[in-house]
Amino acid sequence: KYYINCNPYIYDLDHRLVQQISTEMADLKGPENVAEKARYIISCAREDRTTAERIDIWSFVPHYPLPPPDRRWALGVQAGGSSYPGKFTLIVHTTHASQSVHGCQEQFVLSNCVEQPIYRVMLWYNNPFHFLTGWVEASVSTGLPSQPGKAMGGEHPMWLVTGRTPLLASRDSWTGSGMIDAFFDYWLPVFVHEMRTQVLGREEADRKYQEVVSSDGISAPGSLTGVDAYREADQRTALGNFRAQAEVDHKDRAQPIGRFVAGLADTRCGKAAARVLQSRDLHAEGGLLEGLSSLTHSARARDFAPSEPPRGESVGSQSSGMQVDAEGRARSLKRRREGEASAGSSTARRHS
Repeated sequence: KYYINCNPYIYDLDHRLVQQISTEMADLKGPENVAEKARYIISCAREDRTTAERIDIWSFVPHYPLPPPDRRWALGVQAGGSSYPGKFTLIVHTTHASQSVHGCQEQFVLSNCVEQPIYRVMLWYNNPFHFLTGWVEASVSTGLPSQPGKAMGGEHPMWLVTGRTPLLASRDSWTGSGMIDAFFDYWLPVFVHEMRTQVLGREEADRKYQEVVSSDGISAPGSLTGVDAYREADQRTALGNFRAQAEVDHKDRAQPIGRFVAGLADTRCGKAAARVLQSRDLHAEGGLLEGLSSLTHSARARDFAPSEPPRGESVGSQSSGMQVDAEGRARSLKRRREGEASAGSSTARRHS
């Protein structure tokens, strides 16, 4: 990141737009449904086992968890690499277009061909856990004006801070903007296959599987359509490569173990644990993890903006109630600090 991809000491850095639009998904019942299925695949922490096992064989899996109710962003991870030692895990800062906090649902969009935004992924320069720097969006696309044949496809424009050099811009490079452009042309058809499987079923997804002719600028859809057509033409596909790698990784043995572990959630003990851990927000007041989250998560909506007193209640009585609430928070904070001080003194005595 700092030595090669975004080094201001050896490159005259500029920004480069790298845009990928998947093949069309106009048959998936509208942009809202496309966005919803994409969030199910990317943002849900626990999918159904069949979906999870299909995704498990991919060479790139983004996970952008849904944020808590008080904010619109969350840290996400990108797990990539088909085999060791080329595997990696990256961390990103993701804003969710569907999230509304205190009445705000802002989602500034740079792309001019968005039908419906889904995510904004920031690759900050001061984030050492990602090798690129830039502004990235993930949205449902119109495909217009240059690619009308990709209606309702998933678009992934990236405005990257990079240098004008073949080491970074070439599609054959091992790093940089060109490599990322080529990679998403390779990976997106598999994502579209999973999206279509979710909505229309595996048979229809196989019938409409289509890859693109990867190139700078527009990557047009390939001439073949359907898994069987690629097999008959003896052409390798990303989907086929993932399945072949799964055999090498012995997923046929590992996935049943994962299925058994996931099934524990449906047992009596698993359901009891879920009631304790998931029935309420553990970071909320009185919860097990109270005070251990971010400042904004601990704050309440009324702390951000003044509110009208309830009907029949005077301003004085409301202020009194807020004062009592503030005193309660102060007492809770005092008890917590006393507990930390007590723990510290106990540690000191043990060391002594």
